[in-house]
Amino acid sequence: MSTTSTTSTTVSSRGTATVDVTALLTAMVACDSTTPTGEEESTAALLADVLSAAGFAVETEQLAPGRVNLTARRRFGTGGPVLMLNSHLDVVPAGGGWTSPPFVPTLRDGKLYGRGTADAKGPLAAMACAAIEVARAADAGTGPVRGEIVFSAVSQEEGDSLGARHLVPLLAGEGRLPDAVIVGEPTGMRLLTAHKGSVRPIVEVVGRAAHAATPAQGVNAVTAAATVIALLERYADSLAAHGHPLLGAPTCTPVLIEGGEAPNAVPERCRITLDRRLLPGETQESVLAEVGAVLAEFNAGAADGGHGASASVVACAPSTGGPSETPDDHPFVALCRRALAAAGADDSLGGLTVNCDMTHFRAAGVPALVCGPGRLEVMHAVDEHIVVDELVDAVGLYRAVLTEALGTADGTGAQTGEGPVWS
Repeated sequence: MSTTSTTSTTVSSRGTATVDVTALLTAMVACDSTTPTGEEESTAALLADVLSAAGFAVETEQLAPGRVNLTARRRFGTGGPVLMLNSHLDVVPAGGGWTSPPFVPTLRDGKLYGRGTADAKGPLAAMACAAIEVARAADAGTGPVRGEIVFSAVSQEEGDSLGARHLVPLLAGEGRLPDAVIVGEPTGMRLLTAHKGSVRPIVEVVGRAAHAATPAQGVNAVTAAATVIALLERYADSLAAHGHPLLGAPTCTPVLIEGGEAPNAVPERCRITLDRRLLPGETQESVLAEVGAVLAEFNAGAADGGHGASASVVACAPSTGGPSETPDDHPFVALCRRALAAAGADDSLGGLTVNCDMTHFRAAGVPALVCGPGRLEVMHAVDEHIVVDELVDAVGLYRAVLTEALGTADGTGAQTGEGPVWS
C-alpha cells in the first residue's frame, strides 16, 4: 500500500511533541530531488517547516536553479560545543525495474520503499526528528543546558557536492565552523570514521583516421584503447597490495568508454573514464601521476614502432572528493561510542568504501564521522528501502549522541565546560 505524504506529531512519554519520522520521510521521498533532473526545494521546505516549528532558525540558500542548501540552528544557553548533523537533499536517478514507483513511497513488510529512503533522506529525517526532540526537551527543562545544534541539508552530493563545497568555506570564512559533524549516510547506525575518496580520470586514446575499407592506412583508437585497458587492469591488480584496516584496498575500474566518429571510418579517438577509489593518504595528484605512468608505458610502445597511438588524461569527471579519516581515538569518536553503547547499540567502528561529504569537513579540520539508518547494499539500487523500525530507532540514537555532547539539566550529560568536551 502507499503511505500518506503528510507529516504528523505525537506526544512522547516525556510530554514533549515529536515529529513522526516515518511520515516525514514519506513526504520527503515523494519529492523528486534527482541529480541532475529533479529539484531540492520541496524537500528542503518540508524540513524547514518542522524545524522552524521547533524553534530552529532556518535559512535556505539557493545555489542554482532547483538547488538549495538548508541550515537550521538552535542554541541552548551560552557557550558549549556546536554539533552539526549533515546530509544531502538529492538522490540518484531511479532507473527502471522497480516493484513500485520510486517516487510513490510504499510501505510493505515493515519497510518503506522509494528512491532516497536510505540514501540519504532516511538519515536526514531521523536527524531532524532527533534535533527536534532534543529542542523540545530543552523547552521542557529536561534537555541540553549549553551548546548548539546545527542541522545541515546540502545540495547535489550525488553529483559534484555543490552544497558542501559551498557551505564549508562559507562557514570557515564566517568563523562558524562546527566543533564536530555527523554525516548521515546509510550505515545501519554504525559509526564509520574513514571513507574512500574518488577521482575519475578521462583517458583519451588518439590514433589516425582512415576509411574503414582501408584500415591499414589508419591507427584504430578503439583497438588501441583495449591495450590501454589491459595495462590499467594490471595496475588495478597491483593496488591489492595496499590496504587500510577499515577500508581495504584502493581500486581502479574502467566505467565508461566512448569512441569512433562514423560507422565507415577507422576511429581516430576513444575515451575511457576511470573510477579510482582513494585511501586516506592518497591524493588526486598522486593518483593522476600513477595513471600517467601507465599511459607513459603505453606511449613508449608507439615510440618503439608498435601500435602507433597515444594516450593521455585530458580531464577528470566530477566526483564527491578525496578520502578522509578521523582518528579512532579522537575524543569526539569516543563520545559517540559512549552514547551508542549506553543506548544498547553497536559502538564498533567501521569504514565507508564509497565517499561522501565528510571529506569537505575533514579538509577544514573539523572532526567528523558517518552514521545513519539504512543499509549500504540498497544505495543506488532498484527497490531502495529502509526498515521502519531501524529508522525510528535511529532517532533515539542520534538523540543520545546530541544529549551526550550538549549535556542535560539534571547533570547526567557529558558537557561540563564552556567548550566542546572533545577539544
